[in-house]
Amino acid sequence: MIKVGDHAKCPECNRMGRVVWISKDGAAAGIQCSANHRQTSRPASKFGTVARPRSKNIRNMVFITEIK
Repeated sequence: MIKVGDHAKCPECNRMGRVVWISKDGAAAGIQCSANHRQTSRPASKFGTVARPRSKNIRNMVFITEIK
């Protein structure tokens, strides 16, 4: 059973992160990773795919993953 504060692998980079949230039914968990990850934000455009997505590095990103 995973608890808040336990260490778990980050689903993006496979480094060790920390569990910061567990759902009420125990099916999902939020894992906070201290590595730099890219976050892309796609701006709304009336021209379709002409606009390029912007990306920035974010540390301590939390990923919601399914608990096995």
